[in-house]
Amino acid sequence: MEKLKGEIKFKDGLIVHFEGYRGQLSDTIKYFDENDEEVPYNQIVGRRYDYYKLTGVDGSRFTYDNFICPNYER
Repeated sequence: MEKLKGEIKFKDGLIVHFEGYRGQLSDTIKYFDENDEEVPYNQIVGRRYDYYKLTGVDGSRFTYDNFICPNYER
């Protein structure tokens, strides 16, 4: 499985970072703020964001729309 790193900046200024694997369900990933404190998934789901940066080990970058939704809505 390919390991991925990501960062999300929300419209209200909150920035979270995370690590996961391709195909991993978004609600099983642990998200952390700039102080490395965990941010629960239910606090970010449905929020609008300025950018979503997802980088693979090979340096490739993936971009998604500006709305995070539960996996069952994709």
